[in-house]
Amino acid sequence: MPSSKTRIAIVGGGVAGLLVARHTAAKLDTYSLTLFEQTDQVGGTWIYTDETDVDKHGLAIHSSMYKNLRTNLPREIMQIPDFPMKHDEGPSFVHHSVIREYLWDYAKHFNLYPHIKLNTLVKHVEPETLRNGQTIWMITYVDMETKIETTKTFDVVVLCNGHYTVGHIPRIPGIESFPSGSIHSHQYRVPEVYARKKVCILGASWSGIDIAMEVSQYAEKVYLSHNLSALGDSKMPKNVEQRPGIQSIQGNIFIFRDGSTAEVDNFIYCTGYKFTYPFMSSKVEMRTDDNHVEPIYKHLIHIDYPSLFIMGLPGIVIPFPMFHIQAQYILNIIEGHIKLPSAQQMREEYEVEKKALLDRGIQLRHINKLKERQWAYYDELAAATGIPSFPPVIRKIYDHSNQMRELDIGNYKNYQYRIIDDENFVVCCCKPC
Repeated sequence: MPSSKTRIAIVGGGVAGLLVARHTAAKLDTYSLTLFEQTDQVGGTWIYTDETDVDKHGLAIHSSMYKNLRTNLPREIMQIPDFPMKHDEGPSFVHHSVIREYLWDYAKHFNLYPHIKLNTLVKHVEPETLRNGQTIWMITYVDMETKIETTKTFDVVVLCNGHYTVGHIPRIPGIESFPSGSIHSHQYRVPEVYARKKVCILGASWSGIDIAMEVSQYAEKVYLSHNLSALGDSKMPKNVEQRPGIQSIQGNIFIFRDGSTAEVDNFIYCTGYKFTYPFMSSKVEMRTDDNHVEPIYKHLIHIDYPSLFIMGLPGIVIPFPMFHIQAQYILNIIEGHIKLPSAQQMREEYEVEKKALLDRGIQLRHINKLKERQWAYYDELAAATGIPSFPPVIRKIYDHSNQMRELDIGNYKNYQYRIIDDENFVVCCCKPC
């Protein structure tokens, strides 16, 4: 007999996948749940490995974690709202191993492991429309240990496969003439290999600045090349020099857009990542041009297939708490508590919003970077779901930590935040600042 439960498949066992699984597993009288994870443990990009190429199964290394990475958000606003972090000593910006243990504790606490298939690669996701108009999903997956391939049917698919695995490599004229080593930040692990070298780092977002600061402790010189406004007096190390974007490369001479040049030994692309869904059927339109995924409603729901959800699209957000709200929003859609507009209405609403952002001068590839728009997004989803959004103190700490980062790039991660109540916090420095 067919089950009356809604069959939910989650692709990926990182943070987003675990949060969807936690809220689904709380309603096992309503749902049957399977989470597919291609590696041998949950945690996604938070699982550090020295490997940078392929894993033991020949799959591309998933994680972009480097050895000394600390979070760029304070744990007080990064933690999942219903699962506080035990670790509360020292600076609020914790080492990645703390987050890994936190996620393992989360999976254990909510008894998620019975629903997780580790070492399982999703190969193909195919929609099939039944006579009654309902869409079901055929998922083909392979056990990487036994190589046994299986196809099963689901009612709902939630994609949580992450987007810190396939690096974006911009085309630079003359790069083929560069005789030395170049890597993407996805392959970066430790700074010591750049001792006494002249290093160029392209890109000044989170990872670019972080890696520049780290490499500068060993390198002779670091050229931080980017097209943003200058980072100003943010206490950069003396051997870090900002340059505009790279115009071309001739051998080991880099020519920047202002006409200046530099001799370079090693080159690191900190140029972001691509959204990829290699397992998705060609029946499902998923455009990822210019690092922007379409056609997606509310940064979450596939407009043509409303039983297909895509997590992890918004950038410059507080991701763990956002996933907490998104997961509950998804279940409310499945249960019919939230009524979605028609596909045509969703598309029209999406196109209006997209045009408004483009008209404001926001490039297509930056539309998913919510920044100040994130707070209204959380409030909207939370209100529709009937759950609390985040108290004002969360935004206050977020804004304060960003201000400290701009003022003192070298020391902002040494601050410790403490939430007093929904409106107030205190902050102190744990090391000389």
